[in-house]
Amino acid sequence: MVTTKNIWLFFTICFYSSLLHAESIINVNILADDSYPPYSYVENGRLTGIYVDILKGAVKLIPKRYKVTVSAIPWKRGLKKIKSGQSFAIIPPYKRPKERPYIWPYSKALLTEHVVAFCDKGIQLEQYIQAFKQADFKPITIGVNAGYIILSRDFIQAKKAGNIVISENKSTHSNILKLYSKRIDCYVNDRASTLWELSRASVKSSVHFDDIYEALLIMSQTAHIGYSNSKNTDFYYKEDFIKSMDIALETFLASDEFHQIINRYTVKVDNGF
Repeated sequence: MVTTKNIWLFFTICFYSSLLHAESIINVNILADDSYPPYSYVENGRLTGIYVDILKGAVKLIPKRYKVTVSAIPWKRGLKKIKSGQSFAIIPPYKRPKERPYIWPYSKALLTEHVVAFCDKGIQLEQYIQAFKQADFKPITIGVNAGYIILSRDFIQAKKAGNIVISENKSTHSNILKLYSKRIDCYVNDRASTLWELSRASVKSSVHFDDIYEALLIMSQTAHIGYSNSKNTDFYYKEDFIKSMDIALETFLASDEFHQIINRYTVKVDNGF
């Protein structure tokens, strides 16, 4: 016999069950660079890119208690949020614990990037990358993306010697336009990202970059998920999430889906500039 008491008990159980389920879900937000194609960027209002797709693939393999969202943000602003502890994680920093002590630990490597210098054809970059002052030359200006740490020791020494001047600009797009208009002499960034933007600018703006060439391979670096090391946070799930994500990444990076992602974006770059 159904009684008012039984009905009340039924709804009470349902209510508390839903509360327990809600409490068991852990919401995790990961920030992503909004202007770093083909790795992480916004196109037509949608966050996309190699690292974004890798992250989404790996998230499917982690425990269901984690609900992961990925949010686009300007790189420099994202780093500030990680440093202050406002945000939990960000993609895709290189592993630089000395320069960025507020990021630790790092995930398994997502991919290896190759940092190169693209220069105006009138610039012989090797002449300026010296640890002593070049008396016969005035300094050249090298563009980099704001907040990026991508200069090798040779470049840092050349900067100290006064042979080069570093100009931080908002994005790859803004840097290649400055390189095209000779407002900077060289631009240092990941090869694939730069080629992507050169290709896109050539198609969209009918701009030709015949006077720009790849001058120098500076370094190869792995990209990661970087986690906030701020003491001003209570990310109680941090250790478990990192372990779960690393296991998921190891599985996903060995999958056919990972290789399909790489091929999809690589074709776009290769068919361009």
